[in-house]
Amino acid sequence: MPRSAQRTSLLFLCVFAASFAASGVRPVLADIIHFKDGMRTVCDGMAWEEKDEVRCEHDGGVLIYPRADLKSIEKTLPLETPSEAPPDAPPAAPSSAPPAASAAEMQPAPAAPRAAPAQPSMPRSESGLLFYDPRRPKKYWSSQTRHHDTYPEAIAALAAEYDRPAAWVEQHMADSNDLVEIRRLLEAKLSAGDGPGRPAESAAQTSEPFYKPRRSQPYWTSDTARHSTYADALQALAREFSETPEWVEAHMGESNDINEIRRNLDRAKAGN
Repeated sequence: MPRSAQRTSLLFLCVFAASFAASGVRPVLADIIHFKDGMRTVCDGMAWEEKDEVRCEHDGGVLIYPRADLKSIEKTLPLETPSEAPPDAPPAAPSSAPPAASAAEMQPAPAAPRAAPAQPSMPRSESGLLFYDPRRPKKYWSSQTRHHDTYPEAIAALAAEYDRPAAWVEQHMADSNDLVEIRRLLEAKLSAGDGPGRPAESAAQTSEPFYKPRRSQPYWTSDTARHSTYADALQALAREFSETPEWVEAHMGESNDINEIRRNLDRAKAGN
């Protein structure tokens, strides 16, 4: 770049910085990391990719995650927040300093060395026991003794322990990454009457999605019949209704609700 263009760009940056100082505001960034399994981390500042890692400024340190777990980084725009100067501070006295140098006289100052980042810290929880920790050999824990490779496996283990569908676990675990807090929330929901002791007729009204990609077996034809592929699910319904898979597909409708699909098939069967 020509030296004149460099000086003009430097002058523009100086004017831009001076405008922020004069207005009493400072830019604030808080990038958000979105992971493939649906979880997210809100940084205190910037997030960036470095080789096979994703880094996030957080609580005075830097969190490090495997880049393979990344879905996207949401880059936030600078927000103007009031500076820490008291609002009633008297105006500064006129300075006797000589006038600022012209653009032609300005030279870029040597860049200050960047301080080494603090030792990377791990995601924390009040109990010290994490549901998800990317640095563990098995990242997901459903208890201190049950460890899993994937999010669906951990959810399925909690669902089996509390005798509820996986969707129930996801609905009531909130956004916490504290395993003790997650289990407390699930146990509180069970104690409130939303557990295995519910009347059979109320439990029968609970419906699951026919297809949900985050489940280990994404296609369900009932709460207990689960399948890996769409074709397997059609075959299971065909056997149950003594029809062909083509008949099931033609009469199941557009719903993704298991109960609604079964009602559609019952009505079609009764009309034959």
